Amino acid sequence: MKKINGLNEIIDSFDTFILDQWGVLHNGGDAFPAAIEALKFLKAHNKKVVILSNSGKSGAFSYARLQDSGISRDLYFDVLTSGDHMRHNFSSGKFKQLGQQALHFTWDNDDSVLDDCGLTEAKIQDASFVLCCGVDRGDVEAYIPDLKMAYQNNLELVVSNPDLVAMSPDGALKTCPGAIAKAYQEMGGTVHWHGKPQREIYTMCKELVGGWENAIAVGDSLEHDIAGANGAGISSLFITSGIHAKHISDQKSIEHLCETFSVKPSFSVDWFNT
Repeated sequence: MKKINGLNEIIDSFDTFILDQWGVLHNGGDAFPAAIEALKFLKAHNKKVVILSNSGKSGAFSYARLQDSGISRDLYFDVLTSGDHMRHNFSSGKFKQLGQQALHFTWDNDDSVLDDCGLTEAKIQDASFVLCCGVDRGDVEAYIPDLKMAYQNNLELVVSNPDLVAMSPDGALKTCPGAIAKAYQEMGGTVHWHGKPQREIYTMCKELVGGWENAIAVGDSLEHDIAGANGAGISSLFITSGIHAKHISDQKSIEHLCETFSVKPSFSVDWFNT
């Protein structure tokens, strides 16, 4: 792993840049000024830029979120999310055996995914599976009673966003759906994961951009962004100012973290910049 100061050191080595969203471009609020400049830099060098995000929302929803953050639509080729990955699997019939009655965990009572996937919300006693798309009860502990009952009923769980935590605009870490899915898996429940680091979403990403010669994935999560890049056989750039920042003090601490997560980034950089 080589530490770099900015994209200018590697710009000529790659034709496609696969960017994480949270922790790289923004933390849920305004886009980082350096990230906007980096996107303009990539555009000026005619690079393909696709945003690959572990978000339960669709890529189309992300267009508006990115625009609101200050990132204009002309600065990237497209967006692909873990939510798109999940919707694809429902529409393709992969989850036909699960039925259509979903015990739905969501953000802010948003049930749009049910319509997108042809599902009906159900109470735990009537559910044929669990659909985990959000965390509106505060933390994982609040979901344990439902998860225990779901496990007793032999229900499988589908999760749209595998992230355990995400950065908030104030720098705090908030619980994400992946933490609920992980708790269920640790109980012994069956979990269907989507998004990074699943190999399938990188195949979808490559098809979306029309292929690539040399791609590099940029992200702040060793468990998702870097592990996903390793699994897909592409290079990776680890952003050290993201969710792992409190565990990083020097290059040795970065190397120790990578060993802990059994991943090998190609490069590391303090933040996404030119």
